[in-house]
Amino acid sequence: MEVDLIQIRNLKTYFYQGKGLLSKLFGQGLKIVHAVDGVSLTIKKGRTFGLVGESGCGKSTLGNTIFRLVEPLEGEILFKGHDVVKMDQKELRQFRQQAQIIFQDQFGCMNPRMTVGQIIAEPLLMRQGVKVSQEELGQEVAELLRSVNLDPDASVKFPNEFSGGQARRIGVARAIALQPTFIMADEPTSGLDISTAATILNLMQDLQDKMDITYLWVSHNLNQVKYMSDDMAVMYLGKVVEMGQTKDVFEQMAHPYTKALISAVPKVDAEGRKKTIFLEGEIPSPINPPSGCYFRTRCPYVFQRCEQEEPPLVDLGGEHYCACHLQSN
Repeated sequence: MEVDLIQIRNLKTYFYQGKGLLSKLFGQGLKIVHAVDGVSLTIKKGRTFGLVGESGCGKSTLGNTIFRLVEPLEGEILFKGHDVVKMDQKELRQFRQQAQIIFQDQFGCMNPRMTVGQIIAEPLLMRQGVKVSQEELGQEVAELLRSVNLDPDASVKFPNEFSGGQARRIGVARAIALQPTFIMADEPTSGLDISTAATILNLMQDLQDKMDITYLWVSHNLNQVKYMSDDMAVMYLGKVVEMGQTKDVFEQMAHPYTKALISAVPKVDAEGRKKTIFLEGEIPSPINPPSGCYFRTRCPYVFQRCEQEEPPLVDLGGEHYCACHLQSN
């Protein structure tokens, strides 16, 4: 029986611009950026949940909010039934031992003055109630490096001595150091060539099988999400517009935005190619989103109701959801 590891309910994360003195003097006031705007979704234990959408749609902000790296305005984030939003610092520290992040910029999140061994050992040293000798710590670091197919001798080197693919492996080793239940992978293969990216994907699948890890896979690469994810959600301007099992979303895409995104995915076989759908206009500003359906300003099927009412996520069957008035008529 599949168990819900994370349940997100009506999550909103807004950012505020123009809080300074000058903005008040010139009468501009506060500008509210609707980064995550009422998202609800469920991530099942042991599965990979893909989160896709164009740049600026709120994917990374949603992931960062789960970890309380940014604070939500309202909503619930239930991890094993406990609300992360209401956790105090002690509870949050315990949660973060079970939940880790693989950041997009691996070099940017590694201290260049620390060796790789020190970087990987850092979370091990923060375990509460666990004391280990330097020899035992060295053995743990060596084992973690082996688990990501790196030589244990790499522990004495510094981050600038590694390639981009090796840096990602180091990031994976650090993320699994505390044997977490949940990992958010934020664009984990961006900037890598195809063969190196494939190696990272296979490595992460192997680790998932061995350690029963649940992934939140944040990416704009739809081919990668199709390959890695069991379930997925498509975000547009801070909202989920379609969600379900990955195979259902790809084979029975229901939202016009999802259809446009998937139509633009490159295909090798000529028979599998479909006509690319080009969306007109620009993505509206999250500071001043449209009334009704946020996608209506670019949708080829827009009608009057779209301007007046925000479409709810409707279950199309088999836990395949879509937020479009065309599906709710």
